[in-house]
Amino acid sequence: MRLYQGLLCLYPRRFREEYGADMVLLFTEQLRDGPAPRVWLRTAVDLTITAPTCHLETHMHRPPTSFVPLAIGTVSVAGLLFALVGGSSPGMVGLGLAVAAIAGAVAVTAWRQNRTVAAAPPTGEHWWRFLATGVAVLVALTVVTTITGELDSWSWMLAMVVLLSGLISIAAGFVLGVVHLAGHHGPRAAG
Repeated sequence: MRLYQGLLCLYPRRFREEYGADMVLLFTEQLRDGPAPRVWLRTAVDLTITAPTCHLETHMHRPPTSFVPLAIGTVSVAGLLFALVGGSSPGMVGLGLAVAAIAGAVAVTAWRQNRTVAAAPPTGEHWWRFLATGVAVLVALTVVTTITGELDSWSWMLAMVVLLSGLISIAAGFVLGVVHLAGHHGPRAAG
């Protein structure tokens, strides 16, 4: 019985709290009425199937998060910033605008399906850190590239990765800041 009670820990806590005592009682009755190897085999099969299913159902019934629309919105803003930075090259501007438009459309679609974007994740309170970090990265990149002069191909690739990281950080700060401010100035829930 102790082994079976230990195996019940494989189920989600709420499930155990609601059904655990009944499951132990049923298992005890099954052991009393039938051969132990058959009961254990049936229990092992049931546990293998139902424990993962219960965990999956627990995740499916959680309220949706705003992470996906925010992440895609961040990519959209980063694409727009990339288009602004790559202003001298029509290809770069087009690429940035295309990424901004596509990611923006996907972010709006995800937001409409989610409807909880105003509930920003805990990092929404620190949106300014993302913004400041991105600006600091861009300033540092500008200073380093000005001091070093022309870059070889590997340094240029590294500089582009740093540039993209800075733009993504700025975009994340911008999106989280807008969502955070909208949550503070938007309609208040009654209650």
